[in-house]
Amino acid sequence: MRIQLITAAAVLLLSATGAIAQTSPAAPSLTGTWRSAPDEMKLTTDFDKSVWGPNSTSVRTVELVVRSTSDATLRVVKKVVDGKGRTVPASTWIEESQLQIGEATPGVADRIEHQVTVKNAVRLFPDDPDYKFAIDGLRVKLVTFTARDGNSMEVRYDTPEGRGSFWETLTRARGATTPRTRRVDTAPSKK
Repeated sequence: MRIQLITAAAVLLLSATGAIAQTSPAAPSLTGTWRSAPDEMKLTTDFDKSVWGPNSTSVRTVELVVRSTSDATLRVVKKVVDGKGRTVPASTWIEESQLQIGEATPGVADRIEHQVTVKNAVRLFPDDPDYKFAIDGLRVKLVTFTARDGNSMEVRYDTPEGRGSFWETLTRARGATTPRTRRVDTAPSKK
């Protein structure tokens, strides 16, 4: 009787494990370029107006380029544009992170959470190309969704000091998502 009970328990356990494996969502392919819409915030304080001019706007854009199943670059560009839509000199900075994307695990509802390791992160200033500032302690999270079309993801960006942290929705860029190679014709030309 004991052997039959152990056998029945093993069959039930194996059946349940198989059912869970069959219902676990597959992680969508992340390879390609993902971009956010510009996040704009009017600069309205007297201090902002004195530094950036009247009717200035702070603009943040986010781009994630996933080159393989585990290798990616995340770029956050922040700048100030004046009332005429021109970038204010010395207002642009770029935070660029090299990421390693790991295992995908099911989250709440239709969420798939991707493990991310920040390998390297720096803050760059295009107006001073020799200056780089390391961003130690940056944390990034990526989430995709099984019940959507596979062309959107969420990025959570947590700076070590907390200031400048955000979450943003990215959409897959249309068009070519992988570098194209040029075809070289090796046949002899006819003249």
